[in-house]
Amino acid sequence: MKPLAELPPIRWLALLASALTAHGQMSWDVGGPGSDATRVFAFPVNQAIPDGNLSGLANTQTLPASLAPIQSVAVTLVLTPLGEGGFTGDLYATLAHEGGGYSVLLNRPGKRPGRPFGYSDDVAVRVTLADDAEADIHHYRLTLTGSELLPLTGALTGRWQPDGRPVDPLLVTTSDLRDATLASFNGANQAGNWTLFVADVSGGGEFQLESWSLAVTVIPEPGGILGALALGALGWVMLQRRGERRRARFSAPTPR
Repeated sequence: MKPLAELPPIRWLALLASALTAHGQMSWDVGGPGSDATRVFAFPVNQAIPDGNLSGLANTQTLPASLAPIQSVAVTLVLTPLGEGGFTGDLYATLAHEGGGYSVLLNRPGKRPGRPFGYSDDVAVRVTLADDAEADIHHYRLTLTGSELLPLTGALTGRWQPDGRPVDPLLVTTSDLRDATLASFNGANQAGNWTLFVADVSGGGEFQLESWSLAVTVIPEPGGILGALALGALGWVMLQRRGERRRARFSAPTPR
């Protein structure tokens, strides 16, 4: 077999494509928030969440089909206290997809032995929940203030891991297993109905669900990467041949 440098460019590219195609089942780590592989679907709601009522508020939205399976999902919630405000420790929220998957986003933040009602922060909530975040939202006070006892002085914001505890919100505690994460949606197609459920499970103050959104990242197709590599290889071959012609021209004997 000839060395690659001596092969015609088309033959060289054919060999490269054949080698890359052999790895076509690999997951290429490209895309992410803000890229072509991620789409954000935003849903205004502007409805009050029934106070002290486990029936809560459900909002269902329909997403179109995606060209590839889901790689990850992030959810943004925007909730505002009404009137005298409600406690964040009253909030319970889940996300379900008719194509499969179920995640517990909030399950009474701060609820633990000795604190049966959770955190008493009557602040706005503007959070993004994602499995790759650094801290569990159930303990947000501990993360933000260094103490479970220090209340927030402003809105609860930032990027957090979902609570993930699939336990009755009247019984949940910090030691419960966290296995209802957003990873449950991975591998499915985004098509179909997605239902956000939010409840205020303890009386005394209300919240309003202003809006929510889904950032869906799908597994990128490898075709775009193969094409880019092929174009780069073609450019490399052309440069090599240009250099060979230039060397041949300058090394030719000068006629006498």
